[in-house]
Amino acid sequence: MNRLNWKKDLNDAVNEITGGTRLLLMFFYHPECQSSIKTMNETFNDDNVINAIERETAPIMFNMAEKPELAREHRIDWTPTFIIADERGRELERWVGYLPPKEFIAQLTLSRGLAAFHLERFVEAIREFEMVIDDHPDSELVPEAEYFLGAANFKLTGESDKLSQVCSILMTSHPDSLWTKRCSIWSRTGWKHPFIGYDGGGSAGSGAY
Repeated sequence: MNRLNWKKDLNDAVNEITGGTRLLLMFFYHPECQSSIKTMNETFNDDNVINAIERETAPIMFNMAEKPELAREHRIDWTPTFIIADERGRELERWVGYLPPKEFIAQLTLSRGLAAFHLERFVEAIREFEMVIDDHPDSELVPEAEYFLGAANFKLTGESDKLSQVCSILMTSHPDSLWTKRCSIWSRTGWKHPFIGYDGGGSAGSGAY
């Protein structure tokens, strides 16, 4: 078993984050799933991963073989699944599948940034997106972090120049990324259209904006 300090139950985890900025990290696994086993034996035994998880979240794990009702409740159809949730248990972000330690930290950081974005904690979101870009420059997640860095800055300041700046960066650094295509409208002169509001839950990459 890995060395992470897993919370004993959901109430314990919720009580720990209530009133603060930390979020729940819900880990759904199956004991016969090789990706789940590799995650627990390798990724969750990495010191940097342990520090990142315990610093930023209250982690709790769920065995799908013992609690199949949770699979239905949380729409878990593959393991491992990771869900970032608020103190009410409301899902903010999720990702699926094994990741080695370095990539896991990048994904956790991006997902925390997206969760903060959904909660309209834009200063916190900007910090997390900048960490992905600065600390994981070779990650495939950088274009998404750049995109939402522009979105968070725009939400915070109302300055559309923040969007065109990000678009320029992405066109230069990641010209073939889907996130570059998604932000191409921002490069248009005089573009001033606001974002549609976010109403909670789901994935930020699902077309909610």
